[in-house]
Parts: sequence; structure tokens; C-alpha cells
Amino acid sequence: MITIRVYGEAGCMPYKTIALTAWQAQLPEAIPPHVRSNITEGDGGCWLWTRSKSPDGYGWASLKNKTHQAHRLVYRLVIGEPPEGTVLDHLCRVRHCVNPAHLECVTPAENLIRSPITQAGMTVCAKGHELSWIGRQRRCLTCLAEYNQSVRLKKIEYAREWRARRKAA
Repeated sequence: MITIRVYGEAGCMPYKTIALTAWQAQLPEAIPPHVRSNITEGDGGCWLWTRSKSPDGYGWASLKNKTHQAHRLVYRLVIGEPPEGTVLDHLCRVRHCVNPAHLECVTPAENLIRSPITQAGMTVCAKGHELSWIGRQRRCLTCLAEYNQSVRLKKIEYAREWRARRKAA
């Protein structure tokens, strides 16, 4: 355990003492100690954010009284500002990983296509059928045919019932 004193504005009195593990201490100096103390080592080289997370799994961090997504903040501190019009894609698919080596700047469209949980990134449907592109969407032709057939049968059944009621009246 390594103890770091973080100094206030004037630099004279420490206002906080932060204990870092040896692993946290070896993280890049560009990451402030209060941010480093919230990162732990994960499988596959991931740096896992341990503090607050959104319901969808992304970490949230504060720096200079502003709240940032943790992976974007660490990327900015270590690598620099991502290019305009890009988003950071987690190559490791772990949403609370903040390792800049696991992040890549891509367009929002590319990010959706790469994602295994969005319709654009899926290759098979829930039943295991292969998806095909129909216009700008991926659709399962087998499930679509089954759905259309069931709708057709329901319409035929409704028409029979309607004719029977009309004939009986």
C-alpha cells in the first residue's frame, strides 16, 4: 500500500491522503491519484472502474467538479482528446474497463455494427437463424416468413368467423 498526499489549491496543506496499491501506483502519472484509487486490475489486461456505474455498466468519474464517463476521462488524460465525430469502442467488450489500450476511436455507425447486443451487430436471431440485410436493417428471413404466415392465418380465421357471424344473423 502506497500513501499519496494530495494538496489543495495553495499547495501548503494536504487535504486528502489516498492509499494506492502497488498496481495502482504503476498506472500512468497523467491519471490523478483520486481516479487511480478507483481502478483495479481485471482479466485480460482490463483496468476496471470500481466506483459509481450507470445502469448500463459504464463507469462515472469526477474531475475538477465535472462528471465524465470514466473510460472517456482516462482516455483523455492518457492519450488525448478523441477526434471530433468519433466515439470510444471497448475492444474488450467490458463497459467499465478504462484501459486506453482497450479503447478505439470509431464512428458511431461502426460502433453499432461492432456491438453484439444491437441489431446492427448481431449475426443470428434469438432462434439461431442467420440475419440478412433488408435495406438498412438486419432481419431474420425465416422468422419474418413465420410471422407473416401467422398473420395471414389469423386474418383468414377472423374472416371465417366474421362470415359465420354474418350468416347466423
